[in-house]
Amino acid sequence: MSVKHYKPSKYLSPYIDRYFVCSQTKSLPLILPGTGLEVLFHIGTPLSIDNKKLDVAHVICPREKLIFDSANNVNYIAVRFHSGGFRHFTSIPHAQIVNQYLSVEEIWQNEGKELLDILFSLPSVEEKIKLIDFFLCNQLKKHHFSDIVNWDLVIKTLYKNFNSISLHELAHQSNLSYRQFERIFKQKFGVSPKKFQRITRLQKTVKQVLLSSNKHYLSTALDNGYYDQSHFIREFQSFTKLKPSEYFVTKNFENHFYYRPLS
Repeated sequence: MSVKHYKPSKYLSPYIDRYFVCSQTKSLPLILPGTGLEVLFHIGTPLSIDNKKLDVAHVICPREKLIFDSANNVNYIAVRFHSGGFRHFTSIPHAQIVNQYLSVEEIWQNEGKELLDILFSLPSVEEKIKLIDFFLCNQLKKHHFSDIVNWDLVIKTLYKNFNSISLHELAHQSNLSYRQFERIFKQKFGVSPKKFQRITRLQKTVKQVLLSSNKHYLSTALDNGYYDQSHFIREFQSFTKLKPSEYFVTKNFENHFYYRPLS
């Protein structure tokens, strides 16, 4: 896999982690449940899932494991959003995006179509990324809104402190009953706060293990709040239908989508 990373403009950096260009001549790795979202712009033949070809540009927002069909010569530009960030770029409810593959045209209608028409006429990747960045800046200006509750802070706090934060305390800090907090959180982010917390724990554990290139995962799992090995195995299997020992193998250490922060 060949991957090149680009920083978003300063205006977008609170919401977008990075742009990256992926080129690969073998199948993409298993995608585990995550907390973020990506928009993919395919350069060449789009990917497919269960023999159904995806659109040339589309969202992926996996809260369940995801397996793309085998493909050769994969090549695309991805926009990786921070957790909860994408909701400021569209009026579509997050519940309609989670585990779906909405196209750029479905999300942004004629503006999305115009973006793609121009995008695929540009000769260089850098020009394409510059256009995507400009387009997203305009969508942010159009769709960004402020809530009475600072939900950006809520999800950032939960993401960074998943191992120590009490959801009931987070609800109290938001001046909401827990039932209100749970209901609104799910409306805005497509999953319950508890499930988000569980996915974050799993995601961070897997990322740390893969980036350390150490197949002995137990100490990392314990550091991230799992009670013991059995607890981690149960959680891993509930999200992936795999045992950790089946996932932490050489091919997955060499082929995955977990990256270190951009400097």
